[in-house]
Amino acid sequence: MHYPDLSPYSYGRTDPAPNILNVGWLSREHEYVQGLAPAGLLPVLKRLIKTPVNLYRGYHYCEFCPEPRIALSPTGLRIFDGAPESLGNGEIRVVAGDGTVLVAPVLIAHYIEAHGYLPPPQFTTACLDHTGVQHALERARRE
Repeated sequence: MHYPDLSPYSYGRTDPAPNILNVGWLSREHEYVQGLAPAGLLPVLKRLIKTPVNLYRGYHYCEFCPEPRIALSPTGLRIFDGAPESLGNGEIRVVAGDGTVLVAPVLIAHYIEAHGYLPPPQFTTACLDHTGVQHALERARRE
C-alpha cells in the first residue's frame, strides 16, 4: 500500500487528520527517496516496531524483495514463508516536537536497511528526539 511521505493519514473509515501524517508506505510502483540513514535511526526503529499498533490480519510482504513462498501451517492454512523482517502487519507512531504524529509501517526499518529508503527529516528528527521516542513507546503500550 503506497501513501506519499507526509500525506494525511487515514485508516479504515476515519477522515484524514492534518496533524497525522504517513511516512514510509512504499510500493515498487512508486519511486522513493534513497540515501544513507542517520546513525542511531535503525536501533530506535527496531525498538519501536517491537510494539506495533493497528495490527492487521495477515501480512504485507516487502514488494522489493523476492516474493516469499507459500507454505502450509500445521493446521493446513496457507502462510507466507519469508524472512520475518520482510513481513509487516502493523504500524508505529512517532510524535514530532510540534505535536505532529508520524505513522509508518513496521516494514520501515527493513525498507531503510535493505532497500536504502531515506525517511523525511521530520521523521528522523522525531525518532532521534528522546522525548518523541519515549512518547511513542508510551502511547504504543497504552493502545
